[in-house]
Amino acid sequence: MDRSKKMVRCAIYTRKSTEDGLEQEYNSLDAQYDACTAYALSQRHEGWTVVKDRYDDGGFSGGTLERPGLKRLLADIEAGKVDIILLYKIDRLTRSLSDFAKIVEILDRKGASFVSITQSFNTTTSMGRLTLNMLLSFAQFEREVTGERIRDKIYASKRKGIWMGGPVPLGYDVIDRKLVVNEVEAERVRHIMHLYLKAGSVPELVDVLAKSGSLTKVQQRKDGGTRGGVHLKRGNLYHLLSNRIYRGMTVHKGEAFEGEHEAIVAEELWDQVQAKLAKQGQGGSSRKVSARTGVLAGLIYNAEGTPMVLTHTQKGNRRFHYYANRYENIGDSIAARVSARDIEDIVLGQLSQTLGSGSQIQSMMLDGTYKADQLHNVILRCSQLADELTAAKYIRNKPSFGM
Repeated sequence: MDRSKKMVRCAIYTRKSTEDGLEQEYNSLDAQYDACTAYALSQRHEGWTVVKDRYDDGGFSGGTLERPGLKRLLADIEAGKVDIILLYKIDRLTRSLSDFAKIVEILDRKGASFVSITQSFNTTTSMGRLTLNMLLSFAQFEREVTGERIRDKIYASKRKGIWMGGPVPLGYDVIDRKLVVNEVEAERVRHIMHLYLKAGSVPELVDVLAKSGSLTKVQQRKDGGTRGGVHLKRGNLYHLLSNRIYRGMTVHKGEAFEGEHEAIVAEELWDQVQAKLAKQGQGGSSRKVSARTGVLAGLIYNAEGTPMVLTHTQKGNRRFHYYANRYENIGDSIAARVSARDIEDIVLGQLSQTLGSGSQIQSMMLDGTYKADQLHNVILRCSQLADELTAAKYIRNKPSFGM
């Protein structure tokens, strides 16, 4: 090696998304490391030498920077211990364009770069960066297009009345990927709706069902475990009482379509339940529904980082709820308060919008290791949660109490 050449310290980074095969004596991480080592040896005339430390991440997704091996590597770059990162392929480092920008910012700040030995990328040149940015942009575009196709498929299928998966509602079983009436459970659904018409409110119905030992549907997980089989709570009941699946419909973002499955609740019973829900939502006669724990209780803080508490004022028969500073913590601070209804509607609205946006969910799952059906299930479940949040927000808003 030419002694006049400056020594270039190369750190080899390896990653594998799953833990499959890592228990083998010679695994994928070892193969990546050996290939990078051989490439570094071929560049000895340029002063390249491999550092002793290995930076391996076995079983970690490339869609996040939360990887122990990568964190150690970036820390060593910040400390000036590494000049070049050697990679087998660029996607071993990251699959996210935004994360790539963060890494390049660190490399630029410390005068370091990285090289992909199988793709001829070298970020020390402007052309290398341009090419790499283009490829990552196309990779992100491909993932977003895949998400759009899945969302379009879900919408088109629901318009045809096809059930697209997710938690199986009480009253039905799934046979050949279709909802089939479970007569025993269907009778339970109708019984719960009749009990609701007799009860003063949903919270009262919760107490009645708890005393009778009524539980949620037990469902089998793919991993062999089960979920459900717990006492019905208010959220469960609001969803059950307003779930249009029981009228033989499929719902997509608030739009209902005639479903393939059979209805298990008669139209007359359904209309009575919806009328009572709407009446209580507009401040019906039941006072028990005014009880409030605060959606953001324990989560909202003032400008000084002090937690705010849920409180209220009374004006006639109307109750106005606020999040306010604790009196004992005010000191020299301003006795600030904010309308509970306003701030909760903003937060729930934003959360519902995010969950209902397939593109945003897609951008949070930038790791290409997700299969199409897995991505489909996640987007579908988030869409269902968005619908449930919207319905819960409608039920929760009670103008007569001025929250």
